[in-house]
Amino acid sequence: MSNNMLQQLYNKHSGKSSDKWSLYLSEYDRLFRDYRKKPVRLLEIGIQNGGSLEIWSKYFKHAKSLVGCDINPGCANLRYNDTRIHVVVGDANASDISQQIFKHSAKFDIIIDDGSHRSSDIVKSFALYFPKLVDGGLFIAEDLHCSYWEEFEGGLFDPYASMTFFKHFADIINHEHWGIEKSRADILRGMFAKYGCEAMDVELLAQVHSVEFINSMCVLRKAPSLENGLGHRVIAGSVEQVVQGHHDLNGKAYQVNDISEKRNAWSVRSLPPSEAIESLEEELAKKTEALAKLTTDLAYKDLQIDVFANSTSWKVTAPLRWLADRMKLVIPAVKRATLTIKRSGGLKKAIQLYKRDGLPGVVRGVNKVIKALRHIPVIGSDGHDRNDYVEWVRRYDTLTDEGRIAIRTRIATLSEQPLIAVVMPVYNPKPEWLEEAIESVRKQLYPHWELCIADDASTDPAIRPILERYAKEDARIKVVFREQNGHISAASNSALELVTGEWLALLDHDDILAEHALFWVADAINHNPETCLIYSDEDKMDEQGQRHAPYFKCDWNIDLFYSHNMISHLGVYQTSLIREIQGFSLGMEGSQDYDLALRYIEKTNHSNIIHIPRVLYHWRVHSSSTAQDRSAKPYAAIAGEKALDAHFQRQGVKATAQLLDFAMYRAVYELPEHLPKVSLIIPTRNGLKLIRTCVDSILAKTTYSNYEILIVDNGSDDVATLGYFESLNNKPNVRVIRDDREFNYSALNNAAIKLAEGELVALVNNDIEVISPDWLNEMVSLALQDGIGAVGAKLWYPDNTLQHGGCILGIGGVANHSHKHLSRGEFGYFGRASVIQSFSAVTAACLVVRKSIYDAVGGLNEIDLKVAFNDIDFCLRVRAAGYRNIWTPFAELYHHESATRGFHEDSPAKQAAFAKEVAYMEQRWGDQLLHDPAYSPNLTLDHEDFSLAWPPRVTDAL
Repeated sequence: MSNNMLQQLYNKHSGKSSDKWSLYLSEYDRLFRDYRKKPVRLLEIGIQNGGSLEIWSKYFKHAKSLVGCDINPGCANLRYNDTRIHVVVGDANASDISQQIFKHSAKFDIIIDDGSHRSSDIVKSFALYFPKLVDGGLFIAEDLHCSYWEEFEGGLFDPYASMTFFKHFADIINHEHWGIEKSRADILRGMFAKYGCEAMDVELLAQVHSVEFINSMCVLRKAPSLENGLGHRVIAGSVEQVVQGHHDLNGKAYQVNDISEKRNAWSVRSLPPSEAIESLEEELAKKTEALAKLTTDLAYKDLQIDVFANSTSWKVTAPLRWLADRMKLVIPAVKRATLTIKRSGGLKKAIQLYKRDGLPGVVRGVNKVIKALRHIPVIGSDGHDRNDYVEWVRRYDTLTDEGRIAIRTRIATLSEQPLIAVVMPVYNPKPEWLEEAIESVRKQLYPHWELCIADDASTDPAIRPILERYAKEDARIKVVFREQNGHISAASNSALELVTGEWLALLDHDDILAEHALFWVADAINHNPETCLIYSDEDKMDEQGQRHAPYFKCDWNIDLFYSHNMISHLGVYQTSLIREIQGFSLGMEGSQDYDLALRYIEKTNHSNIIHIPRVLYHWRVHSSSTAQDRSAKPYAAIAGEKALDAHFQRQGVKATAQLLDFAMYRAVYELPEHLPKVSLIIPTRNGLKLIRTCVDSILAKTTYSNYEILIVDNGSDDVATLGYFESLNNKPNVRVIRDDREFNYSALNNAAIKLAEGELVALVNNDIEVISPDWLNEMVSLALQDGIGAVGAKLWYPDNTLQHGGCILGIGGVANHSHKHLSRGEFGYFGRASVIQSFSAVTAACLVVRKSIYDAVGGLNEIDLKVAFNDIDFCLRVRAAGYRNIWTPFAELYHHESATRGFHEDSPAKQAAFAKEVAYMEQRWGDQLLHDPAYSPNLTLDHEDFSLAWPPRVTDAL
């Protein structure tokens, strides 16, 4: 028999795919040699595409049972001709799933854990399945190298990493030598407590015969406890030439009674050193909490100064009016430090920061907490913090009896009263949450609905009676019971078959509809008869029913939609079109709604997608929901990436989706083979240090090859600056254009662009410095897409706080920058500081646009907007011409804002000119400045941080 039999089987295999490291294959041949001819029972956790089961069936020809388990719903579609192979789909550590596994085999000879690789899952799997090994059986944990990575709950010195867990077994095997009165279980107590496992029986741990590490694979062999001690001394031979007396020891059993380590400090510790260090770190975090509390007073005293120092919105938009309002504010005492620390992630978060980033990370975290400690009310909040959602809900989103009467009256006047189907797939929810979900539909003020439920073969015996009872009590509730579990896409399609309504809404089996949800949907249909898709705002609800974390969405924004499923909850679709696209796709489980929406919008006119700016859906947060954490269902994020790629391919768009590390997506657009030329326009006057940094960083870092730089010298008289311009004459792609007119930013750019050779133009401030080398590749790839107008970049202040994340209309009066002063490493409001999206406007400090579009809309307004708001006005005219303005966080540059020209209001003349430009913008664009489709009327116009509006600017009619 060949020593590399398994490797040969893998080389020849042509069926379902399997992924193993070559080292594992050679070691498995050694480890499994004695099992090849036995009726082996094997369990493999984590089978992915299922090919390993086919290979095991060939390798273990006499196998009795080969069981595979995987959490990916797509594995339900795996089929095998070999009746010995069984596939169980779900979390192997869940009680219902483990029971399914044990039905196929109560005991196993070999268990291979190749599942999620998260430390918690590995520890739980060992505790659950090691007892099911027969004597002599093998438990194998693959890919423990993941335990060195934070993503998988580990790190080199993490006391709770899975690698650390298995290292403990070397000590457990040697328990008889410890010399102290501790049980084997004591050494694992902290690990099991950490991950919520029941402590393993001492006798069971005594059955661990050996532990072997082969690179990142760990192999534990099980044997009766009596076989696992040192046994007795075996003396061979009779000649004792050097040391005498060994023959007296022959046959004697090992004795440890006379060895005591009770005074050994390293043996009598109550905790392993690594766990003790973590305890000390928690104590340090408490001290940090106390320090934050003491710092609060200082933060409070700095607050008024901070307001003035960061009041650009007052000065840039409506200084007199807004300043007067802010001066009337009374700043109350700051909230208690402990509450804010808990809100920010608690002590555990502080410890994670320390482990990951060391002291600098803790400093950044403390600064963030101190910033959050400031209780900042706004006009209209009566002293409440501007993000106090509980109070906001009480005031603006709580229905009164009078409100219910008014809604019922309006329902009676609706000319169209469509039947709306609520589609709900069900699988083993908590019974009380299922009942709450169903009752939320029954309590709808709008009466014309049907609830179509498909139970996906729930194993919880409490579910079926609940569904049968509701179907009997209310004729509008229809239920189908699937015979086999097919997962959420198949179950949703089964529910879809029950639908008779013209419209359908999607509801998860443990979530809640607001009681006026379907009324607002019907109202939207009446006010927008051409509509084809409707979506609303949403919030989250904890296990106690407390609402929090509202997602106040913008109007339809396809670029933001490509970054994450902004439709999500509540999404309402035309039934006929859903059936035309054949419902939900199997294999897209976890992102089935996203895939459905992507295929759906391919058939629609996007101008007929309607957003209802109201919270109509409450998303239940619990440990296994993506409302709590997208990583709770990692396959969901991967399915979303797959759905986007398929969408781009169907649309003929040369782009691919890239999954980001915070579970959102980046659309990466392909550049053409022949790169179009880009003309970078940089107006400047003197300021040698800034212009040199700007130009030199572009020349040194920019990877895009086909560009030219046009420096517009607006009257420089500094000798050193002029000398630098002279030195640029030998650069073939740099030109210096002299323009001595009075400073007029719009005119300077318009004149230079007439001389530009590029197919695209980039407006670049002289105080810009390149960070990401591929900044121009990214911006050009977007600017070349159909329907795209201006493209903006992510600009940072030198202190690494955000300067520009897109422009929002109406903030402070005209417009201001999204997420201004956000710290690096923060994602912003629902990721909006970190993903590609459309905005009404982007700053001209770094803006790329096709020259044809620039010319078509007349360039910058050099008559009315010589200094301020020319970029806002330009972008609004580009939008009016039918293009989308887009912002990308993947083109990063520093911006030393207005360093060579000063602030607009530093002289009476400038203040007067600025006021005139404000008046022009208000006259030209009017109410559009108060209704930005890329923003929400439920969010403030007083700050750039997406805090709540007091009151919201939502009207009764849509």
